[in-house]
Amino acid sequence: MKLVFFKEENEIKLKLNHNNTDENFNYVRLIEFLHENNELEETEYCTEISEEEKTKINEMIIKINEKIVSNGMN
Repeated sequence: MKLVFFKEENEIKLKLNHNNTDENFNYVRLIEFLHENNELEETEYCTEISEEEKTKINEMIIKINEKIVSNGMN
């Protein structure tokens, strides 16, 4: 599963992409995927996301993936 970040009215939004199909972001769906399957795939960003925002998002995703691996969720 891949997280796709984009901006809408200057607000960062998020959608999920699984098997090349976009869906609205849903925390429960994300947690289920992480629990049952794998770490998150490489993140996708729209051009409006700044480098600073990308860095912060990437740091968050690294932490999520580390927790999944260390807790043996997958």
